[in-house]
Amino acid sequence: MRVDDYKNACRIAAEELSAKDPAAVADAAGATLLSAPEGFELDFFGRSVLVTGPEKTVAWRDQKVGEEFSPTDAVLVMHYLNGASGELPTGDMVAYRQIPGGEFYTKAFHSRAEAPLAKVFGSNPGLLTRAIAAMGGEPVRACGDEAGKFRVLPNIDITVMVHHADEEFESAGQVLFDKNIGSYFSNEDISWLGSALVYRLMGAARNLPA
Repeated sequence: MRVDDYKNACRIAAEELSAKDPAAVADAAGATLLSAPEGFELDFFGRSVLVTGPEKTVAWRDQKVGEEFSPTDAVLVMHYLNGASGELPTGDMVAYRQIPGGEFYTKAFHSRAEAPLAKVFGSNPGLLTRAIAAMGGEPVRACGDEAGKFRVLPNIDITVMVHHADEEFESAGQVLFDKNIGSYFSNEDISWLGSALVYRLMGAARNLPA
């Protein structure tokens, strides 16, 4: 998709959101309802986001001068608000292929998210753990060689893990989603959201001290 496509998707989502009861949306999404300016506040990857005004403009609360909110991320935030079911995280994590309909896009999701996860972190023991800590994730001890869970939106949990390469096997990465995610997002959005977490982790790893 081009930038214009994402902007158009945001416009359509804003129209849909404007037709809904704001209080009901905030309650279902775990967001804070704002009155001045009118809109919503919610956490996205651990950083506060504002969705305000008639056009439902998406911006970081602490957005710096010259900083722009990614159109891809804006679509995810808007779709989260529109799709919010109010279902809380279950604690049961599933692979992308286990999400209804996900088996048709598993190969693409693996290439987009899980293969890069394995490439960057699978041959560098300790790097994923450090990146998880840098992003405020919760270490998970029972999954893979290194793993961490993130509350990426108020009601959405994602876990990433790697199995390190050894003499017998290549490294492997996996992204798991709480089972409730299908009640908030389409399969395409789920794929983009999982990828967004992986690429943020890769960025965090690049910025770690030597």
